[in-house]
Amino acid sequence: MRMKALGVALMVGFAAFTTFYWITDAPRRDVFAAARDAELLEFGRIVFLPDDTFSIDVDIGPGGFSREVGDEAEPLDAIELFVNTSISFKNATGASLTVAGAGTTPFELDVEDGRTSPVKFDEEGETTVTAAGVDGQLVVSAIPPHLQPYGANCARCHGVDGTGGIGPNLHSLALANKWAQTGGAQSLNNYVSWVITLGGVVVRGDINSIMPAWGQEYGGSLTRQQIEAVTAMIGEWARETLENPPPTPPPDVPDTVEAGAEVFVAAGCDSCHAADLGGGFGPNLQTIGTSLVTNGLVTQTLDIEQMQAVYDADRRTFLEAWIRNSADYNGGNATAMPPFGEDVLTESQLQALITFLLNHTE
Repeated sequence: MRMKALGVALMVGFAAFTTFYWITDAPRRDVFAAARDAELLEFGRIVFLPDDTFSIDVDIGPGGFSREVGDEAEPLDAIELFVNTSISFKNATGASLTVAGAGTTPFELDVEDGRTSPVKFDEEGETTVTAAGVDGQLVVSAIPPHLQPYGANCARCHGVDGTGGIGPNLHSLALANKWAQTGGAQSLNNYVSWVITLGGVVVRGDINSIMPAWGQEYGGSLTRQQIEAVTAMIGEWARETLENPPPTPPPDVPDTVEAGAEVFVAAGCDSCHAADLGGGFGPNLQTIGTSLVTNGLVTQTLDIEQMQAVYDADRRTFLEAWIRNSADYNGGNATAMPPFGEDVLTESQLQALITFLLNHTE
């Protein structure tokens, strides 16, 4: 009789557990999925940025080491980070102090009250950090990043927030639409993934595009996992763009020097040519209104004679063709000057930009 009662109790208990597990299965899966997605997006950000832009802030107070989590300080006695990550130590003790590390990354630095000083952990290993007059110590374990290279530095061309520079704006509606049309968040094998893997040839059919193929199977340096992480991050931007699309079409801008100056900055021209047009990665444009710029050109295979002939005939016509697609003067091959199609610059923006450039004569 007792065995029968025990059997009934076990069956009831098992049924209750099964019911509870079944009821809570969906919420539990959602929690796991959210954590996985957050980790993927963070990994994408790490790959997108250059190595030295990823850092961790640690506060040092009389009671020891801590990190800000929301509005609260979380005590720390140990921390784990990727190789090539910097730790910034902020002195909150009320007096100057000396911070020292012993182990794989030995260092010593003086930090004034209220100031922050960084230390970069280049090597794998463990370092014990102490601070004069501060209770406790911090053990730093530096581990290799998950799959080399640590950072692809996409930000060099697309900006740290992806809004563009030498390369296009990754928050654009055109990109978001293509992402959605090829699977969107339901697939990591979408338009964004193809462009990262195969390069700019996917965008314009140009095998010499300055956007390289990042996939290892095509000569690049990124693994499939890294490409999926960057794809997920850009996909998140695309989703946000689709939910809050920019006004279309953009309003026309007046064909004035002042409006052109605003376009020059908004289109990211200053990132290569400098705010004063004095040059940097790209050539000096301070005399573009009176003479063809040939000094400082990054691409050396350009047809200078053809460029000079078109410039002499009509400077505005030359600049229209050059800005839209400089490859026309390079045998159809991409140059260091990225193309600015109508999806990047409207016709009125282009004309205002050219008016601004032609105003520079000395």
